[in-house]
Amino acid sequence: MAEPEGDHDTSWVPKVDMEFKSDDEAYQFYNNYAKLVGFSVRKAWINRRTSGVIISRTYVCYKQGYQGNKKDEYEVKKPRKNERTGCLAHMVVKITDSGSYRVSEFHPMHNHELIPRTNAHILKSHRGRAAKKPRIIVENMALQKATIEYLVRQAGGYRQVNFVSVEDAAEQSWAPKVDMEFQSDDEAYQFYTEYGRKVGFVIRRAWVNRKPSGVVVSRTYVCYKEGFYGNKKDENQVKQHQPKSTERTGCLARMIIKLAINGKYRVSDFQPNHNHDLITARTAHMLKLHRAAAKSKTVGNMVGDAKTALKASPKCVGEHLRSIQCENHIPATKKCIYARKIGDVGAILQYMQEKQADDKSFYYAIQFDDEDQVTNVFWADGKSMVDYYHFSDVICWDMTYRTSSYGRPFAPFYGVNHHKQIVFFGAALLYDESEESFKWLLTTFKEAMSGKQPTVILTDHDEAIVHATASVWQDTTYCTCVWHVYHNANKYLAQIFQGSRTFAYDFSSLVFDCEDEEEFISSWGKMLGQYDLNDNPWLNQLFKERKKWALPYRRGTFCADMRNIQRRENLNSMLKDYLGLKQDLLQFFKHYERIVDEHRQAEVHADFHAAQSASLMVPSRMLRQAANAYTPAVLDMFQKEFEMSLDCMVYRCGEHGTTYEYKVTSDANPTKHSVKFDSLNGTVVCSCKKFKFLGIQCRHALKVLDILNIKELPAQYLLKRWRKDAKVGSLRADPRFASDIDSNSSKAHRSSYLHCIFSIIAARATHTVEGYAFIENQLDQLTEDVYHVLQTRLPKELQLH
Repeated sequence: MAEPEGDHDTSWVPKVDMEFKSDDEAYQFYNNYAKLVGFSVRKAWINRRTSGVIISRTYVCYKQGYQGNKKDEYEVKKPRKNERTGCLAHMVVKITDSGSYRVSEFHPMHNHELIPRTNAHILKSHRGRAAKKPRIIVENMALQKATIEYLVRQAGGYRQVNFVSVEDAAEQSWAPKVDMEFQSDDEAYQFYTEYGRKVGFVIRRAWVNRKPSGVVVSRTYVCYKEGFYGNKKDENQVKQHQPKSTERTGCLARMIIKLAINGKYRVSDFQPNHNHDLITARTAHMLKLHRAAAKSKTVGNMVGDAKTALKASPKCVGEHLRSIQCENHIPATKKCIYARKIGDVGAILQYMQEKQADDKSFYYAIQFDDEDQVTNVFWADGKSMVDYYHFSDVICWDMTYRTSSYGRPFAPFYGVNHHKQIVFFGAALLYDESEESFKWLLTTFKEAMSGKQPTVILTDHDEAIVHATASVWQDTTYCTCVWHVYHNANKYLAQIFQGSRTFAYDFSSLVFDCEDEEEFISSWGKMLGQYDLNDNPWLNQLFKERKKWALPYRRGTFCADMRNIQRRENLNSMLKDYLGLKQDLLQFFKHYERIVDEHRQAEVHADFHAAQSASLMVPSRMLRQAANAYTPAVLDMFQKEFEMSLDCMVYRCGEHGTTYEYKVTSDANPTKHSVKFDSLNGTVVCSCKKFKFLGIQCRHALKVLDILNIKELPAQYLLKRWRKDAKVGSLRADPRFASDIDSNSSKAHRSSYLHCIFSIIAARATHTVEGYAFIENQLDQLTEDVYHVLQTRLPKELQLH
């Protein structure tokens, strides 16, 4: 094979290990090579993943293989000409880890004659590639001032509306070009629309290719005269004087965009030439696009006037054992973001009333708007209130419904118990997402829990949520939940997740596992560079707010290992099939209740297993102490730290009074951690802040205690919330149930208090047959004792009422 005459540069010849940004770019390169050499190219074999991403593709010579008629010769009326020769010339590209395509095979030799370069345009893969002059050159006429002003109004406010020819437009920055990139397919559509307005045609959204997740892989925008228009019915079926317009001409002008590995949309093909007259200034206002633009402005003004006319009349309903009064102030312009299905309100009321009949401590509140439509709903049962009392130090307000197409806006509140299991504190359906609605919900939740606020709340980053939390829960630390950060990334970086095989793993490791600040910053910069995301606005804003969510900056805040629990148990994924608008809401409530019951039964089994577990038969006093105190799940965490401490090395650095300072390191992690021990009160503090973050003493502190011959953990480092007896204690110690009953208290107040106490005792006792039998056996004695008390105090009690 000879090189083209006069060509000494071989950069146009394919070579093994040559890389391309996309498979289309590889095809264009091989096709240009074929045109210069003298053959045509066919796209042959292709290998895809289940997600649709191309793994490999083979481009062959147009004479590859052998061509024959599938029927016998006597059956063929017009036999096909056999032009193929079994040519083996081909090029194979395969995807790399970075998402580009590398040439893995290239075979240049052909077994047939090649055609001269001057005749290459007649081959199939090269037809239409030569620039064609448009049949009609659009006039760039000088328009009268009145006409220009009219077109400016119709076209949406352009300062200059002179139409230019396609050839002149090609040199402008506002003209599409191959490899141009856009942040989204909508941005590409707007760009091509503006181009069409300036040149003189209207565009249509034509073909679209999506992945199963719904992410757009490619999209084609065409001229409004693309294709051919005809009536689908026979002519005798079409009513008289109502034939469809046949204004389409089969125009080939188009722009194709495809999803790139960096999550942006790249222009892969652009055909500027039209086969029809382009519009002039006099007919611009007749185009559909301009008519729609004018209509949308009118409708927008009407909607604005209607919103201004709304008046607010807020209402709130709350029914439970202890009656409450809730105030709700939603601005008149606020409307529910999520639709309510017909029948949902009835299902809500039915479920709440049935639950309250079974559980006297069951609490629910419903918020209405000025049109008596349900805005938000909150509910919690008696068991949730007990769990909240014990484990309210860290709660998560799960708002992942925002990034998931579940249909109904389900937002549960949950935490972590002493077995590192999810426990439920309540749930809400949020049809409105205004700051006022969030304040109502947090106030209602606080009221249900008798005024007790959590120490830390983890939830989605939203200005309205931040302001509402600061207003209602002044003493609560607000943190953006890393689980929500990851879920939001699936929404804002959907194209990148789908376009790359490795991005999901890299981003997940950075969000959930990176605990060192220097490592976090370094890994973040590396990720942006690897995936070409330095100019991504969402990631840049996320990095600016990293102190609110990134683990290296939250080491001083207790999180109860919530991030790992959430990775293991995703509540919304269990409920998503029941949250769709096609599903009955009562079925959702029942399924939610079933999931909650399963988690509570798991806690009962864990309690039984913890009570039966024996101490570790090891010579270490500290491990035996931990085994007696901690639940098995927490003991596993502590034991790993204890074992890792054996490989640590300690260096004494200084002494200040009763405080001794040490440096601790290990072969596995050369980072030096500073540990301070105060012999006066037995406190030990490490710079890794693991105890503050997880409530489990770290390997560095354990090593220092070991060299100081301290063989048992000081009592303050055995947190009760991780102990087997975490839920053991008098209910009267709970501020929610502390009795402030005096001689002047009302009967209703005393009744309310006793209902709460007995409902909690019942909730605990019914977990086991033995507990139920014990309470049942005590009822007779308790009833008899109360009877004797009433006999001696009855006259005085009657005087109070």
